[in-house]
Amino acid sequence: MNSIKFSVVIPLYNKSECIERTINSVLQQSYSADEIVVIDDGSTDDSVAKVEALKVPNLKLIRQENQGVSAARNTGAQHCSNDFMAFLDADDTWTPFFLSRIADLITRFPNMGLYATRYQKVYGDNEFLDAKIALTRWDACGYEMDNYFAVAASGDLPFTMSSIVVSKPVFHDLGGFPCGEWMGEDQSFYINFAMYSRIAYTPVIESFYYQGTQNSACDKAPPQELCPFAERLLDDVKEGRVAEKLKPMVLKYVGAHICDLAKRHIQHRSIEYAAQLLTHPASRKKPLHWSYYKFVALPMAYLNKFKNA
Repeated sequence: MNSIKFSVVIPLYNKSECIERTINSVLQQSYSADEIVVIDDGSTDDSVAKVEALKVPNLKLIRQENQGVSAARNTGAQHCSNDFMAFLDADDTWTPFFLSRIADLITRFPNMGLYATRYQKVYGDNEFLDAKIALTRWDACGYEMDNYFAVAASGDLPFTMSSIVVSKPVFHDLGGFPCGEWMGEDQSFYINFAMYSRIAYTPVIESFYYQGTQNSACDKAPPQELCPFAERLLDDVKEGRVAEKLKPMVLKYVGAHICDLAKRHIQHRSIEYAAQLLTHPASRKKPLHWSYYKFVALPMAYLNKFKNA
């Protein structure tokens, strides 16, 4: 009998085309989940009907008016019966060994707040690509990740919401998911665990992060301001709330966000705003990216803008 019991929280909003696939990936685990908590966040399609048709005996279906994914996850956490909660987005999946891998991590590292695995990105129906994660260790048995900000600043995030399990007591101590933030809610959540708790990690791929079609994110107009998590981190550094050993990594992490935002504005020909972003001192913490966007991409974008005017 499994001594470590998992609750799986799935926020659901209009995912009729994939919710069955997601739930089936939970049901196919070699280490069974104790319960599945699906939070219907005001779906207007037949997602709920598909969940009900599966007739899963240990599944709780909670309905609420649409409040956003963070509120749905917080509602799910309130209905969890166990101390270890997995958050699985309604369009993502696990390998059959995800919970088993996490259970091994919990056994080896019993005092962590967050447990995570590596993941693959999935584009379209069957294009699987490894996330570009700048890991410094490759121990399949797992290790404590004490350099989250350095890793996240140097490539893709080391984990996604669908590749983590958190301790319920720590989750509540840290305040759960932030509600009402217009972008970057997941990163705000990870940052809290990186700064105020501990993370155990394995580089083994046990989760699949579905992205739609490649470059779809680049088609969206970029925001005209830094994400709330970046603004908070800058304030934390300024007010002395970040440990000295973490400051360089935190500033590099914010610098990566600023450079990425500048890149997206260049792609969308928001040239003046991109140039403004690159004047921020933190952007220079990513010197190669900063130099390229400042001295190569921006001049080329200006030139193309005037050519096409």
